[in-house]
Amino acid sequence: MTLAMTLAACGGAASTSNNAAPANSGAGNGSAANKPAAQTSPSIDPNMQATFPYKDFPAVETTAKAGEVVLVPSYNWLQEANVEGPDKVTMIWYSAKMVTPDKELSEVEFTGGKKNKVPNGYIVAIPAGGTAKAGDILLTWWQSGSGMSRAIVTDASTPTEPVVRYLDIEYDNPAKSGDGKTTIGQMDEKLKPNSFVKIGAPFDPGTMVAIQDGAEQKPAQVIRVAGDKVFVNGFAGSIAVVDKSRCTPFPLVSAAKPGDKVKAVWVSSLKEGTVTKVDPKIGRVFIKFDVDGKEKAVSFGEVMK
Repeated sequence: MTLAMTLAACGGAASTSNNAAPANSGAGNGSAANKPAAQTSPSIDPNMQATFPYKDFPAVETTAKAGEVVLVPSYNWLQEANVEGPDKVTMIWYSAKMVTPDKELSEVEFTGGKKNKVPNGYIVAIPAGGTAKAGDILLTWWQSGSGMSRAIVTDASTPTEPVVRYLDIEYDNPAKSGDGKTTIGQMDEKLKPNSFVKIGAPFDPGTMVAIQDGAEQKPAQVIRVAGDKVFVNGFAGSIAVVDKSRCTPFPLVSAAKPGDKVKAVWVSSLKEGTVTKVDPKIGRVFIKFDVDGKEKAVSFGEVMK
C-alpha cells in the first residue's frame, strides 16, 4: 500500500520536506511539476463545477479581494477530486488572480486567462500591500519556477520587494538557478510587489503541522482552518482534512542550538536527530539524523523539540 493510500485510510496526511521533492514548489527530480496541467481527464466534463470534496469541512468565505493574487490548484484537479475522490488526486498550489470573491465559490482567473468558480476552501489569499523585514517568514510562490512556497527574507532594503531564500526547495537540490551557477535551493530571489504575505502564527496558511497518526507523526502544510478541522497538503501533493486536535504546530522559527536533540521532517515523517549548526539568515537547521547518520539542512518551520 502506498503512503498516500495508507494516510487516506487513516484520515491523516504527510508533507514534503527538504529531504524530498516539495509538492508545491515543483522542485523535484522532474520538470513536469513546474507547469499546471493543461487539460481535464477525458472522463470529466470540462464545464463541471468543482465543489469542495470534504463534507465534514465547513463552507468558508475568502478574505481575498478582486484583483489580488491568490494561490489555488489547477482547476482540473479540483474537478478530478470530485469525480475520482480526493485521495486519488495530487495538488500543487499556483498563483492566480481573484476576480469576484463570494461566500462559498469565488471566481478566479487562472494562468492563460481562463476563469472558473473555485471553492473558497482551496483558496489561499495573498493581500495586496505587503511589506517585510529581514528574518520574516513569508508565504508566496517560487517566482522563477512555480508552486506555493514559504520563504525567509534575507534582504528587506525594499520592504515591498524583499529578497528571499525559498524554504520549500530542497537545500541540496542540484538544479541550477537562472544565473547558471547557483543551485535553486541556495539562491536568493527578489519577490514582486503584492505577491507575498507574512506568516505570523501557528495554523496560518502555509505553516507546518505534525499530525498524530497512530504511534507516528506525519508532517503536512496547512491550507485552511475552519472550526476544529484543518485542510492540509501532504506528502507528494496528497490532500486531507484532519481534526485540529491531532495537529501539533511546528515553531515558525527554530530556537534549536548545536547539540540539541530534535525531531524534524524527514521525507514523509518525523525523525530524531542532533543539531550540528543553525543558519538563521537562511532559515535552515543542519541536523544529523539518527535514522541514517547523515546531515541534512532542514527548513525553519519543520523542526521541533
